[in-house]
Amino acid sequence: MADRTIAHYNLLEPVGRDALGEIFRARDTRVGRTVALRIIEPALVSDETRRLALLDEARLASRLSHPNIATLFDIGESDGVTYFAYEYAAGALMRSEMAGQPMLPRRAVEIAIQIADALAEGHSAGVVHGDLRPETIGVTSKGSAKVLDFGLSRWLRGGATRRAAGRAPDSLPPEDVPIAAYMSPEQALGGAADGRADLFSLGILLYEMLTGRNPFSGTTVAETVMKIVKHSPVPPSSIASGGPPELDAVALRALSKDLEVRFQSAASFSADLRYVMSLLDDRAHQRPVDYVLPVDDEADRVPAAVWLTAAAGVAVVVALLWWLGVTT
Repeated sequence: MADRTIAHYNLLEPVGRDALGEIFRARDTRVGRTVALRIIEPALVSDETRRLALLDEARLASRLSHPNIATLFDIGESDGVTYFAYEYAAGALMRSEMAGQPMLPRRAVEIAIQIADALAEGHSAGVVHGDLRPETIGVTSKGSAKVLDFGLSRWLRGGATRRAAGRAPDSLPPEDVPIAAYMSPEQALGGAADGRADLFSLGILLYEMLTGRNPFSGTTVAETVMKIVKHSPVPPSSIASGGPPELDAVALRALSKDLEVRFQSAASFSADLRYVMSLLDDRAHQRPVDYVLPVDDEADRVPAAVWLTAAAGVAVVVALLWWLGVTT
């Protein structure tokens, strides 16, 4: 495999497969960088109409340039093989970052801001993600979020599952609940969705980061769809003791089933999150209350308060290609 080349890419090793095709870690010999090279399934490009539709959507996605979006560098064809070359970096999927437990509120807000900013970039270019969930967001080894496969959801498992859940949720197996649980109400009802559907999905992610729980996940896809359409989540702070109450209003607005009440843009969502971040930072930097301590009668002896802080931790960074988790 090491000596196989496609165009100017040397394939190094396979790292995953999804509905669009097999993915390799590869070396771009023209610019000397490592990329994630997706070899498109021949069946997807054998029909000229489908081929042109896929390439058009990929070209639109390739125009997106943002630190929190995994960049699509190159779209090409060589010797009958169609390929997409993406940004590659060490990291893990968002699912691993959440680990089924509440995250520190500031960290949750920080990641949500990064995702909201990525969505703002995509939406401003007319590109809706359509399948935002922990498996379509990477977290780099430096802790930054990267939104994956922007604009290509209808060609991948997540997009197909969401469409099927909106039409016939009883036809889907329980294994599809982790995809359906991040749908918006309009997707769950099988209707048209715009960028506000992505904001609802981000609201679910924020809620889950704060509480450790997805507010809509059920045992079946049908139960999950019903919860998305009818269930109103309780405030996150009522689940995660000590969570900042200011985040309740932000999270619940993002999860509004009324499109006119929900955030109307990713930029406004990000602005509200930044305001809450400033409140959290202000509290973190407030001076502690002085305690009255007994003192000696001697005037030259003044009590001293000594503050000692200690931190210890072990971080294990797993080098994963984010696309490996798309089909899980």
